[in-house]
Amino acid sequence: MKLKKLLTLALSSSMLLGAVANVIPAATAFAEEEVTITYWNFPNFTNDKEFTASEDYDAALIKAFQEKYPHIKVEYQKLDFTDGPAKIETAIQSKTNPDVIYDAPGRIIDWASKGYLSPFSEVDTATLNEAAVRASSFDGELYLYPQGIAPFLMAVNTDLTDKLGVTDLLPLEAEGRNWNVEEFQAFLEAVQKADESVIPTVVYAKSQAGDQGPRAFVSNLFGSWITNDDVTEYIINNEAGVKALEWIKEQAPKGILGQGAALEAKDALEYFKSGKAALTILASPGLRAQWSDLNTKFLPFPNVDKAPKYEYLVAGPAVFDNGDEKKVEAAKLFVDFLINDETWGKRTLLATGNFSAKKDETNLYEDEELAFAETLSSNFGAYYNTIPGYSQMRPLWFPMLQGILSGDISDVKEAVDAFVEEAQAIYEEEKGN
Repeated sequence: MKLKKLLTLALSSSMLLGAVANVIPAATAFAEEEVTITYWNFPNFTNDKEFTASEDYDAALIKAFQEKYPHIKVEYQKLDFTDGPAKIETAIQSKTNPDVIYDAPGRIIDWASKGYLSPFSEVDTATLNEAAVRASSFDGELYLYPQGIAPFLMAVNTDLTDKLGVTDLLPLEAEGRNWNVEEFQAFLEAVQKADESVIPTVVYAKSQAGDQGPRAFVSNLFGSWITNDDVTEYIINNEAGVKALEWIKEQAPKGILGQGAALEAKDALEYFKSGKAALTILASPGLRAQWSDLNTKFLPFPNVDKAPKYEYLVAGPAVFDNGDEKKVEAAKLFVDFLINDETWGKRTLLATGNFSAKKDETNLYEDEELAFAETLSSNFGAYYNTIPGYSQMRPLWFPMLQGILSGDISDVKEAVDAFVEEAQAIYEEEKGN
């Protein structure tokens, strides 16, 4: 798969040195004029066998690209996850933003809605995972070129469950490893009975950090979701959503869900990593790489119909439209190299540790657990991280869940209705702006 309308470097035959066959046809050409583009990236490429530091991998990627296209210079800036987002927003406001950035749909689709980006109209989206395309599009145009995808799911420490004698209660041999709420509850209770010092799992709610875990957990229990499939309406206050939160309110005092009202994602993950909790509701291929000293198995969320849906990661590059057509096309040529080059395309994907958004690029990892997680891409739920007002919705979610876990909220239906009403009002207001 290649971008159909990309930059052609119309160099003289003496300059080409036999490389004409490698140049991708494009909409424009600009003789021997040199073009400089800027490329910003978070530490996304940390799984490469040769370059373990993301900035070293980026340097190698840029070097390979410039060897193929010597008239395009790529200037690089490393971002970190702490202050990187603020740096980008400041750069956008001062019009010093990059030409290419590698990120996720949450920010990128917001920028697309404000007219900052150039769409990838040339990409054949039929060759890509449909859920990834929906998450990466705005008004029918693709603005993030999805390279990697990965589900957020659960994981269990089987070293610990073996020790407790409860591994046989896990659905590891069931079709799709699926289990219902009753089976899940029976497992948690068995862990607690086997050793009261072990926390069966932690449903955390202190802050919005890692909040995709609790939301997916709640949504799946009895078959609801946070929004409808069109991502235009919050629906978690339907019968299934209310039933799930009422189940949590009922189970929390028993201790099988941990003391999550006072804990956040990093606490829950530390409990799991240290062997104090048997199961985590927040797991992913990326997180599993941090548990190399544990024997971990991925698990679907419990679901009444044994048909769970997953929140998921999408990652890939986007191109800013900075008013210079030559830079836009040079940036898209760099993006195409990053995703589709015969050598560096697959290598870059593997450096992320994610699965491919290309339908025909599968079975990338020999690891049994990664192979299992890769099969879940057809069960992604509606990607609502790009809904207008998403960032304002998140601070409404965790206090509601916190109140249910702590028992401070007595009327679950009233609380969820209030959450949905306020979140929907934010959506309508943001959509109108």
